[in-house]
Amino acid sequence: MAIYLDDQPTELAGANLGEVLVSASEGLAGDGRVVVEVMLDGKVVSGDELGKHQDESVSDAEVRLTSAEPKALAVSALSQVRDHLPQAGALHEQAAEQLQQDNPAEALKTIALAIDVWMQTQEAVLGSAGIVGLSLDEVNVDGEPMTAFTDELIERLHGLKDLITAGDTVALADTLAYEWPAIVHRWDQLIGELIETIEQR
Repeated sequence: MAIYLDDQPTELAGANLGEVLVSASEGLAGDGRVVVEVMLDGKVVSGDELGKHQDESVSDAEVRLTSAEPKALAVSALSQVRDHLPQAGALHEQAAEQLQQDNPAEALKTIALAIDVWMQTQEAVLGSAGIVGLSLDEVNVDGEPMTAFTDELIERLHGLKDLITAGDTVALADTLAYEWPAIVHRWDQLIGELIETIEQR
C-alpha cells in the first residue's frame, strides 16, 4: 500500500479506503484542512463511486489524497459559479430571441443549459456554506437571509417549468427577457456578499 497526501508519502491507519480517509481527516483537522480529492490507482474517485469503494481493501493500491483549506475551497467554488452568471444571462437572452422567432425547440435546449448553470450555482452556494460551517440564515443581504433568495431562485425555476408545460411561449419569452436580467444581477451581488462573509470568518 502506498499513500500520498498532497503528493507527499505518508502513513495512515486503515485496511480499507474508508478507514484511510477517516485517519486522514483526523490528521488534517488540526491544520483546519479537509480532503477534497481521492485518487485510487490513478483514477479520481468521487461522489457515489467514493461510497462504493469505502470498504475496498487498499493493501495493494496506491492512494493519493489532496487536501485544501475549507475557506479557500469555498471561495474558489463561489468565484467560479459567479464567473458563469453572465453565461446564464446570455442564454436567457438567446432563448427569448429564439421564442420570439418562433423556434421553441431550440429555445428549450437553450433554457436547459441556463437551468444547468443555475443548479450549479445553487449547489456551490449550499456546498460552500456547508464546508465552512456557515448557515445561510446568518448571511443577510438587504435585510433578508440568504435562504430567502435561494428559495426564491427555486420558485423562479419552477415558474419557467410551469410556463414551458403550459406552452405559453409569449410569457416565457417576456419572463426571460425582462425578469431574469435582474435575477442575474442580484445573484452576482449575493455571491459577492457570501464570498465576503466567508473570507471574514
